[in-house]
Amino acid sequence: MVDQIREAIRCARLVPGTRLPSSRRLSEQLAISRNTVVRAYDLLLMEGIVESRPASGIYVVEQSPRNSAAIPSMADPRDYVLQSRMPMPLRQGRAQTLPPVLRNRLLYDFFPGRPGAELFPLKTWRRLLQRNLSHGGGAGLTQYGDPAGFPALRTAIANHLAVARGIVADPSRIVIVSGIQEGLTLAARLYLARGALSVVEDPCYQGAALVFEAAGAEVVSVAVDQDGLIPDYLPQRPASLLYLTPSHQYPTGATLSAERRSEVIAWARRYGCYIIEDDYDCDIRYHGSHLPPLAALAPDCTIHIGTFSKSLGAGLRLGYMVVPENIAEAVCNEKRLLNNGNPWLEQATLADFMHSGGYATHLLRVRSHYKHNRDCLVGALQRNFGDVLVDGESSGLHVLWHLPPGIPDAVTVEALALRARVGVYSLSSARVHLQRQTALTSRAIILGYAALSPKQIEKGVARLSDAIDDAIDDPATDMTALFSDQFALPRVLSPAKHHLAPRLRQQPALRNPPSRRAFSGKIVARQGGAPMPVLKNIYRYPIKGLSAQPLLRVELQAKKPFPHDRVFALVRPGAPFDTSHPKWGKKGLFVMLMLEEALARVHTTLDVETLQLTITQDNHQLIVADLNDEQARARVEEIVWQLVPALRSAPTLVRSHDGHFMDKPDNVISLINLATVRSLEEQWGIKIDPLRFRANFYIDGARPWEEFDWVGGDIRIGEGLFRVDRRNGRCGATNVNPETGRRDLDLPGSLRAAFGHKELGIYLVAREGGSVSVGDSVATPVPSGASHMARPLAGMRRSGRQLFMCGGCYFIYDQSTGIPDQSIPSGTPFAAIPATWRCPDCGTDKSTFRPHVETSRTPAAI
Repeated sequence: MVDQIREAIRCARLVPGTRLPSSRRLSEQLAISRNTVVRAYDLLLMEGIVESRPASGIYVVEQSPRNSAAIPSMADPRDYVLQSRMPMPLRQGRAQTLPPVLRNRLLYDFFPGRPGAELFPLKTWRRLLQRNLSHGGGAGLTQYGDPAGFPALRTAIANHLAVARGIVADPSRIVIVSGIQEGLTLAARLYLARGALSVVEDPCYQGAALVFEAAGAEVVSVAVDQDGLIPDYLPQRPASLLYLTPSHQYPTGATLSAERRSEVIAWARRYGCYIIEDDYDCDIRYHGSHLPPLAALAPDCTIHIGTFSKSLGAGLRLGYMVVPENIAEAVCNEKRLLNNGNPWLEQATLADFMHSGGYATHLLRVRSHYKHNRDCLVGALQRNFGDVLVDGESSGLHVLWHLPPGIPDAVTVEALALRARVGVYSLSSARVHLQRQTALTSRAIILGYAALSPKQIEKGVARLSDAIDDAIDDPATDMTALFSDQFALPRVLSPAKHHLAPRLRQQPALRNPPSRRAFSGKIVARQGGAPMPVLKNIYRYPIKGLSAQPLLRVELQAKKPFPHDRVFALVRPGAPFDTSHPKWGKKGLFVMLMLEEALARVHTTLDVETLQLTITQDNHQLIVADLNDEQARARVEEIVWQLVPALRSAPTLVRSHDGHFMDKPDNVISLINLATVRSLEEQWGIKIDPLRFRANFYIDGARPWEEFDWVGGDIRIGEGLFRVDRRNGRCGATNVNPETGRRDLDLPGSLRAAFGHKELGIYLVAREGGSVSVGDSVATPVPSGASHMARPLAGMRRSGRQLFMCGGCYFIYDQSTGIPDQSIPSGTPFAAIPATWRCPDCGTDKSTFRPHVETSRTPAAI
């Protein structure tokens, strides 16, 4: 008995923590004396293999004792001889890449092809499900159905395809399958054998290539471009199957042109090849209409496969095949051998859903929702990364984002995002089959947007941008290696901008404008008769990353950036930057003080009228150069190289004639509240130079952190009227002392440790231009009560109150105050909030909230 229990533990039949039967029960089961069982348990206890828990029983120990002898194996040596004679699998195909197992730990997951769970028609589905169970459920669940599928569902699919896709097919030609993958498997079982030729796109859906490989077939990959698969590259010999995604190529999003469709059909008929047309997301299209599918143009040689995974959900495991009439019976027979048909209940419910018109209504609803999500995604990318190049935005649930210069390759971006708990996917991890390494494979990211809310999309992209900036700010980062993959890589696909909404084309950054608070234009009386805040300092930074220049007065224009601010920049040698047409780019492209500390040793002054640049060091003038003169600019570049000898060559001084080189691409003006900086100095006991934050406006006289309350409203400074656009997330550039050039603080880390975020200061957008001068009053929105936006977390004391923190954005829910804007009254326990409630800041669902206990801490990072 002892040997048997040892062997069971060794072989993991009894896992750690398993409770063993009581001695009385085991003796009864084995029909032996109870004393024998007790003696066996005593021996196991002495060996430390099991443990006794008072008033509970005997358990297998969680960890084997270190000093215990190894448990001897009870395996019969003859078993190894037997195993050596057993045949190996005839086919050992590669496994398909699955969604990441840790994605539930991600705050924002842009996994492609996953629809929004909240849009599933749950109430209607439950009603139809209950009706089918009540009427015919007994027969449907106890009898075999048609292997080809529930007849009513096949009829409903035939009607839908005729209207939506122009495919006229008798229901007898339709076979219900468990998604695209089973349809591919059926086709491969029928037409592929060892040595047969199959053709796929390059790149393409990984599952198709692996199914063909598992069948032993030869797999030939044919390149795609902006018009889909290139027919000229098709093999000129007989083939069995050609796999295509003509409506929305995966992953590039290209649409196979009408001319090429004709060429592909002609090739298939010439060589006797069946075309597998994967129409995986045909029901989700935002612009125009589909081109005629291959199944409508050539029903004799096309196997059309569709699915409900993108429109309803992959959990249903329902799809369909429309096959040529002459092979319909063979497909049904193969389906019968494979699994004898799909479950009846889900088929019957979907059939009723389609016949009642519910499916058509559902499609209209989700198309509108997903189109809005797509616009939010493109806008968020523009907001954080400037001009963006995306493909495949006309339909489907994902876009292919071509990474702009100045950020690492796709695999590195994916890793950086994962550390920030954001899921973005390079082609290698997004179930994509690749035959050739091109610019697409190293510089493209797949972003799904259907399963996220607009707020989650904005927060996720902003978090991704911060993660990339933090990596660039890290002194250990090798900037040369950062751009090693970005030299002269040809584009596989051309820009796809013709489908973008006009507002996406016109604006460099887009997001839904926040609701604006009423502003009267008058000076608002502050509580207790306190004076209005005043503008203490104005700064501009003519050359990105170099010295600040104080101003007494500035003339601003509506919707324009701060004049002459960051209009020049020093491009890092080797950076993938078009110096002949300079435009905004990520800061990793440029040489500047915050990344090259040696530049803090010099002071630069630029006369914006004459473009005379003066560079001094230790009160010694190094150069006075006219930046209009090419030779003078070259001398400036040489001096910078001397200051930063680690550069492999001199940087290039460029000028933006219609934009700027700020850290953010939109026309924002940065503002710092000096009271907030002083509050940090008092809390942390250190001196913080406000110029670390390199803001344009510095105001004084407001309450600490009051500026966060202004977000979404308007403020007036002098003659200028500004919308407070958003809070400013600080990056590692603030760690460098602008006077000494030393990295002596960790402000972003300290802010996050103390307050749960790393934001300080705000961004403004000029709504009305005018003159702004030092000493001007700052008229702020009418106070509307305390707002969570303005509360630094570590500065509050709420003893005895129940607090819950959002895992996505660190929003704090306080039971004592509730959320008046969402009609959650004060005193509402967190448990009483509906499960469908989402964070008002980032849209994260309720399940990510955790109890929060506030403590007063001095940030260890500082």
